[in-house]
Amino acid sequence: MKRRQLFTALSMAALGAGCAPPPGAQAEALPGASPRPPTTYADPAAYRLAGEFEPMAAMWLGYDEGHAPITAALAAALQPHVRLKMWLAEKGQLDAAERMLRQAGVKVDAVQFHVDPLAIFFVRDSAVFALPREKHHGLGVLGFKWSQYGLATWCQRRHPSQPAEVAECTGELDPQRDLMAAALGKGAAAAPLRTPLALEGGGLEVNGQGLALVSEPLVMSRNPGVPRAALQQYLLALPGVRKLIWLADGLASDPHLRGTIVGNYVAWGTGGHTDEFVRFADTHTVLLAWPDEAELATHPVARLNRQRMQRNFEILSRSTAADGRPLKVLRVPLPRSVERRVFLSAAADTRFSAGWTAKDFPTRERRREGQPVIQVASSSYLNHVVANGVVVVPGYEAHGTPRAQEQRVRAIYEQAFAGRRVVFIDALGLNWVGGGPHCATLNEPALV
Repeated sequence: MKRRQLFTALSMAALGAGCAPPPGAQAEALPGASPRPPTTYADPAAYRLAGEFEPMAAMWLGYDEGHAPITAALAAALQPHVRLKMWLAEKGQLDAAERMLRQAGVKVDAVQFHVDPLAIFFVRDSAVFALPREKHHGLGVLGFKWSQYGLATWCQRRHPSQPAEVAECTGELDPQRDLMAAALGKGAAAAPLRTPLALEGGGLEVNGQGLALVSEPLVMSRNPGVPRAALQQYLLALPGVRKLIWLADGLASDPHLRGTIVGNYVAWGTGGHTDEFVRFADTHTVLLAWPDEAELATHPVARLNRQRMQRNFEILSRSTAADGRPLKVLRVPLPRSVERRVFLSAAADTRFSAGWTAKDFPTRERRREGQPVIQVASSSYLNHVVANGVVVVPGYEAHGTPRAQEQRVRAIYEQAFAGRRVVFIDALGLNWVGGGPHCATLNEPALV
């Protein structure tokens, strides 16, 4: 059997070395931001961020043993349509990853494996690839400032006026994480680009023609203390972005890390990643999450989601793309809420989604150990994955969503992505930690 093709990234010392950035390529540091290790960066003006519906050269997958079944299902659905690459944190994971893929019917010899200690499972959040404006140039790869999903902001909210507790909660953010994009980009021969913004790839949605969508609370939480006007300037300086639409908020069921949604309902989320609630289907068609009508009368989280998405709908409905043309907004029903009862416990292992403690919440909420809470999964059809001939969509029929409702969702996707096959997979395990299939993949656009 042909041996797998293995690419091992350069050592961190090598990544940190190199010439100083050329004039104009050195990004300004945000107020309070720690300096990045030196490396050579390309000029962002020579690139543009591509829409995910554009032709694709490869799809990257992350690897984590705990989510292996979901990764295998993703790989099996994607491989007939796009080349697969997998990012692994250590060489010791290779055999398990190959075995996982082979059992799912994936042709392992056709998969490229890349090993680097900076690899993370939610590969989407590590980088964003960019297309060159000149066809004879190669890809670029954009790296954001890594904030561990706004951990410092979350810790400050959890421990107001308690600097020692905030410091313990935050720990030490590894500055090497700022080099994830450059490390991953070596597997695509992509020139590293950078921005001083703290953000993740799942929190930025672009149409490939100059328009970007972001959730305002998300961007603010990642860059505390930075004025909105300054954040807008940085966002408009991203490769190819000429116009920005600020959206009011993400889903209520996608709170910032572990937190209370309303009353006794809690969840573990990102704080408003766009790939949970708003996505481009083409340059002028936007998919927007829309709460299930049947739940509005009975579920407080659904009512909050309706309020938030209604505001976003109004913003999008009166907005235009960078070329001045209006946007077409298609409302995609959210699945029925998926929830479970958990008990707060000081002995809980909070590395796992079902482990919760009273210390996960601000003291003002007066949570106590032994108290039951209702954990809501951050479920959404919009955390889908688009490849050349397929759209892989999270499926919830097995978790209480009526078949007729999921068929309506299929019809919307078949309309929005005409000519692509629509495949549903069960990815609920990712929803409990605020993720989904899109988070665990990263599209590498084709040079055409």
